[in-house]
Amino acid sequence: MKERTLKDWIIATRPWSFTASLMPVLVTLAYLFLLQCTEGVEVDWVAGWLTLPMMLFMHAGGNLVSDYSDNVKQIDLPGSLNGVDHIYSGKFTPKEILYYGWALLAVGALLGVGVVALSTVRVLWIGALGILLSLVYPWMKAHALGDVDILLCFALLPSVGVSMVATSHYHPETLLLALTYGTLTVAILHANNTRDILNDRRAHLRTLAGLLGGILSQVLYVQEIVLPYLLVFPFVLIEWLPWTIFAVWLTAPLALRNIWQMKDAMPEGEQDISTLDQRTAQLQMAYALLLALSLVVGGWLF
Repeated sequence: MKERTLKDWIIATRPWSFTASLMPVLVTLAYLFLLQCTEGVEVDWVAGWLTLPMMLFMHAGGNLVSDYSDNVKQIDLPGSLNGVDHIYSGKFTPKEILYYGWALLAVGALLGVGVVALSTVRVLWIGALGILLSLVYPWMKAHALGDVDILLCFALLPSVGVSMVATSHYHPETLLLALTYGTLTVAILHANNTRDILNDRRAHLRTLAGLLGGILSQVLYVQEIVLPYLLVFPFVLIEWLPWTIFAVWLTAPLALRNIWQMKDAMPEGEQDISTLDQRTAQLQMAYALLLALSLVVGGWLF
């Protein structure tokens, strides 16, 4: 067994992907701050912020369990761009990755108990649905439903759940807000699946990208990147959100960089977009951070 460092244990969880789970919490809390400033909504900030580490541990644990599953099912092969290097390199055994994942999920579950204790049991159904969707994700991915699973787990459910935890009330309008950064989150997965079309076909996985093929997958990716920038216009025009949210357009150069990388790639040529999923995660993080900041500034100004 190779010697492992703390860095190795952290990298094994794929920390670059955590933006997908952390940004929904930050944006929703920022929106609640806006409501507190403009409508006097009472917010329990301790309970609200506790959802942040809960999401982090659940996401990290889920990544590890998924890696173990892909390894056992031989979905990822040694040397492939999507291969699980920390297993194939011999740095970790498959069982170690599985137990590591279970341990992190257990910590996330304990934090979830704390969240419920500080808020309301009415949020339990959201947590239960999130866990169920995590468990069935491999099946949904193999049946072209992985994108739907990700949109629910990393956008729609967290937005409603965090608002319920922090205010004891559902705020369904947060679902519309979640479509902005949520579409970018789905684009992370879609970039990954577009890169992996050939490998997934070999493993008999019917992802959405695999069904669409290279060219249509490129078109869909562009639409997923563009939509969040268009959505801010009607949100401001109907006077639901402050004009400060136009700050998200400052990330447009990053979006264009990603669009051109996907557009210039050869259909089903994985090498051309080998890092596009990580670049899309960077875009999602930048967009969501600016969205959250603009909501907070809007609360102060208005």
